[in-house]
Amino acid sequence: MTKRLVGVGHVALDHVFNVARLPTEANKTPASHYRVQVGGMTANAMVAVARLGCRAQLFAPVGDDACAAVFESTLHRERVDTRGLLRVAGASSSVSSVVVDAQGERMIVNHRGSALQQAPALAAHALADADMLLTDPRCPNWASEALQRARATGMPSVLDADAAPQADLQLLVGLADWVVFSEAGLAAFAGTPQAQDSALLLALQAGAKVAVLTRGARGMSWLQQGQAVQHLPAFEVGQVVDTTAAGDVFHGALACARAEGAADIEALRFAAAAAALKCLRGPGVQGAPSRPEVQQLLQRTATPG
Repeated sequence: MTKRLVGVGHVALDHVFNVARLPTEANKTPASHYRVQVGGMTANAMVAVARLGCRAQLFAPVGDDACAAVFESTLHRERVDTRGLLRVAGASSSVSSVVVDAQGERMIVNHRGSALQQAPALAAHALADADMLLTDPRCPNWASEALQRARATGMPSVLDADAAPQADLQLLVGLADWVVFSEAGLAAFAGTPQAQDSALLLALQAGAKVAVLTRGARGMSWLQQGQAVQHLPAFEVGQVVDTTAAGDVFHGALACARAEGAADIEALRFAAAAAALKCLRGPGVQGAPSRPEVQQLLQRTATPG
């Protein structure tokens, strides 16, 4: 039976500019292309989930503004159930400026909408009949409520622990089964300079079951109770075009694989393969791969690297 995944978190309207190189000082930088697209951590992950063949529903607080209609129409086209989008009266939606250079690297400037802070309680039915929860720290009240409900019912969960206020990360990390940190997110969670392996251990001591650190082209590390830190190199798939949303695709793919019962290492390889393929094309999450594409890469490559 097809697994149903619920995402609770962030959606944003992205203004994307393609440039030859990222600016290093204050100046005018011409863009070769410009587009508007839907982004946001959990929204992107849910698009990846749907493309990988699982059922996806997004719960996210959004503004009572023109962005909301764009979110609904775009995500509907991607087969993401948007009935969980909540328009908060008088609030604004999140928007971002994403600058992507010729090597596929990106710089993001974002403004988080007031809907994230003004949202009422998470809907009581949000996790009904779901097989997996995926969330992020942008709306910590909703994320905390969702993670507590999931743990109380035995539903597995994945937390996208990107850079966020330390208090928010410390609230959420111990409630999640799988915590996937970016390097900036791990540093924010730890709060003080220390070895990354030690910081991953802090996540387990807080209550997480598995702590993962993703490092883009440098692969990943992960730690689970009773084991030493393990490492996995990234897949080498070709010329990088756009890294935007690669991490979100990783989280969505990991959640799919775990919901389907994949072993830890196989779930991580599946997620790494999906993220690597996404980097071969853009724009943003529109470059997320299908399940056959991920499976073909895994079949061609016994081990990443």
